Amino acid sequence: MAAPPPDKSWQNAPALTAIAASQQGGTRGAQVWGITQDYKLITNWQATPGGQWSGWSPMGGGPIQAGALQVAAALQNNGCCQLWVTDKLQQLWSMSQISPGGDWSGWVGPNWNMGVKFSQLAASQQGGSRGAQLWATTDKDALLTCYQETPGGKWSQWSSFLNAPPALAMAACQQNDGRVQFWMLDQSQQIWGASQTSPGGDWTALTGPNWNGTQQLQALAASQQGGNRGAELWATDQSNAVWTTYQETPGGLWACWYGPNWGGGAPQGGFIQMAACEQNNGCVVVFGIDMQLSTKAIFQSSPGGLWGAWGP
Repeated sequence: MAAPPPDKSWQNAPALTAIAASQQGGTRGAQVWGITQDYKLITNWQATPGGQWSGWSPMGGGPIQAGALQVAAALQNNGCCQLWVTDKLQQLWSMSQISPGGDWSGWVGPNWNMGVKFSQLAASQQGGSRGAQLWATTDKDALLTCYQETPGGKWSQWSSFLNAPPALAMAACQQNDGRVQFWMLDQSQQIWGASQTSPGGDWTALTGPNWNGTQQLQALAASQQGGNRGAELWATDQSNAVWTTYQETPGGLWACWYGPNWGGGAPQGGFIQMAACEQNNGCVVVFGIDMQLSTKAIFQSSPGGLWGAWGP
């Protein structure tokens, strides 16, 4: 079923500086979180898979509403989302859904899971017997990771991830076969990639720089998609224009990069931040924050299929 156009809640979105998105379990669709210019955390979710949106509203309270910097979210393999936010001191906080598509717990933090000061975040659901996985860069640009040992369960200790070089940006998602793919940009804005060898299992070495034969990039977003394809990755180039590449089969080969006018062309000036996720109907939605800090969205018309246009 074709996804409906964005409703008035998108037109009423405040100026945002950061954005994250996740599929959720239960009867809802996607959920998106943003951080406003005055560092407030807000959210918007679909009442039904691929359906209309709730409208933007504050997310959580306490220290996070006193100032948030970065945000990431992912499913935990039990249908419940987990959310992570860094505050103005770069301390990590987290909360999770109590039931799939349901209410949320209170914040846990600061320094959730014995974390240190973090600057960048990325998260993904993974297949197998584990839950979600989280990546974070420290204030010294080291790349660390931790993961749920069971769906919705205990988290592992933080550890270095694949001896990666310092990371400027990250993205991760499943590949439609239960295995996760991870990407990062190094200090020269070159992209590297690695994937799991089995669902919830070990990882290949990082491949790069210039993974899949691309150029210098700035923003990254990724999502699993329905249908017979695998993952899809979006990136912005040095002029903030959007490019994309996707797996032709789950966990399979990657297509050549397509751009810079993917989706009919991003708004004038391009995007400075992006996020993407499934909507619980197999169709993906991609979000972008443009140069004016306005939020735009583009919807897939069928699982693994064609796309609409950026709106509103």
